[in-house]
Amino acid sequence: MKIEIKKISILSLLTSAFPPVVFVILLLSSLSMLFTPSASPFFSVLAQAFFLAIVKTLIVLIGAVIGAFVYNFLVAVGMKGLKFDLEDVE
Repeated sequence: MKIEIKKISILSLLTSAFPPVVFVILLLSSLSMLFTPSASPFFSVLAQAFFLAIVKTLIVLIGAVIGAFVYNFLVAVGMKGLKFDLEDVE
């Protein structure tokens, strides 16, 4: 079965499970800062890690939206969409 992606819906990109998953992954990576030696209190570091995860998530989502806009523009101009050849499993 051949599948071709011709358009990426921006609304479905932003309302899918993609933003929460990105946020959780980036929150876990920014919580790794808790294990570095620092003189600041725990809650300050926790708030800093949470804020850093929010900022990183917004950067990733803005990049994904810009990428989707560029992809949709290129497909509208005449570039062929991404094609996938999937095999059926019996």
